[in-house]
Amino acid sequence: MATTMTPLQVDTEAAATECAFAIFGSDIPPIDPEDCDGSWRTTLHVIAEEWVGEGRVERHAARTATAINELLAVQEQHGVGSRQALAAGTELKPLIDKCPIFGITSDDLRRHGARLEAS
Repeated sequence: MATTMTPLQVDTEAAATECAFAIFGSDIPPIDPEDCDGSWRTTLHVIAEEWVGEGRVERHAARTATAINELLAVQEQHGVGSRQALAAGTELKPLIDKCPIFGITSDDLRRHGARLEAS
């Protein structure tokens, strides 16, 4: 599983800081100052590598696969447009939104047991 980060433009240090908090929230792992040059642009890549190394990306893929399966079960039980299914879909959205950030593909989700149609 590859971790991809969109490159930031030069002179966008403030945007990089905002990006880090938008992507990782307050759950930013501690960064060794020797691992980056003090630039948030560099730090974003270091954070991504830390997350991969700690297994967080794999855990995110597993959580997302479970949430997909739970949504499908709720849809089967209560109907696709039901209040319960809409609530489950709302809970799933943040997990799905982070998948491309972490480089998680449909194949990765299937590997973790998500019941997705073959594309």
